[in-house]
Amino acid sequence: MIGALRNRIELLTFTRFDDDAGGGAVVWLPGPEIWAQVTRLTATRDIAGDRTRRLKRIAAIIRHRSDIALGQQVRFDNDNYEVVSIESDDGRARRITLICEEVSP
Repeated sequence: MIGALRNRIELLTFTRFDDDAGGGAVVWLPGPEIWAQVTRLTATRDIAGDRTRRLKRIAAIIRHRSDIALGQQVRFDNDNYEVVSIESDDGRARRITLICEEVSP
């Protein structure tokens, strides 16, 4: 596995800003950059109303971290992805695989 983590991904952190009217905005701010082994997966189709578009997907193998959750976003190659699955591939919690789908712009 040494040397296989050759791609940099950036973890994005979720922040909510409240406004004066009782609402708010969700903003994803840059967070730490980590090393990963990124593999591009087959794209999926996103059907919304009468539109169909392709969603890019990636699998990112990283060293185990306890601060990653489903729904979190990562940035790779100038695209944002949402973590839709977190899998442990070795049973010892040394590495985890993040399955991510592109976030609509």
